[in-house]
Amino acid sequence: VEKYDITEIDGADVLYKSEGIIRESEDIASKLFGTGRTVYSCEGSSLSIRAMVYLARLFGSENNRAPLILASRNAHKAFLSACALTDCDVIWLENDNSTYLSANISADNLEDYLKTAKVLPCAVYITSPDYLGNITDICNIAHICKKYDVLLLADNAHGAYLKFLKMHPLDFGADMVCDSAHKTLPVLTGGGYLHISKTAPEGLKENAKNALSFFASTSPSYLILQSLDKVNS
Repeated sequence: VEKYDITEIDGADVLYKSEGIIRESEDIASKLFGTGRTVYSCEGSSLSIRAMVYLARLFGSENNRAPLILASRNAHKAFLSACALTDCDVIWLENDNSTYLSANISADNLEDYLKTAKVLPCAVYITSPDYLGNITDICNIAHICKKYDVLLLADNAHGAYLKFLKMHPLDFGADMVCDSAHKTLPVLTGGGYLHISKTAPEGLKENAKNALSFFASTSPSYLILQSLDKVNS
């Protein structure tokens, strides 16, 4: 594979300013997943999670929302580091059946919080599927988020394949979703997606690349990019 392990040179495009072959491939992936925009990650869902938090922070700043995210307690550690780096506070929401590994937010608990909140958060963050394979009630949670104009972010790292079963968080109304393509699709380790929904605020789509590049290596793997591209066909 060594001859394909290139760097950002003329003709090979630049991942975080893609205008050529990488942008063309990402656009095909966007059509495949039915998104407003899909961008590639060579650092798995960890990078995309950080980008989602950063974008939610920007959304909050532009819409007079507190730098606050409501989250289920089974969040990946990349979420915690992203909140620390972007100076976002977190309030953990749990339902009556929450356990250490399965702590999904319920729509009822979410609305109970939002309808009495003195300051609205910029986003709600869920992990679905969780680490036991449970899928959150995203449809009803998304309905509540839209009611209060709060972004819904979904860590779908283990569920990229769900798009082909019409059970992806995007199908149920999430605004931003990260997928680890390498977990359940034929992609090299590290390959992932950041998806922005068609109905999400335009600023999320416009700033997606900048958000990723803020946290990413300047030397993305073209072997990983090639494997992401092959999934499109």
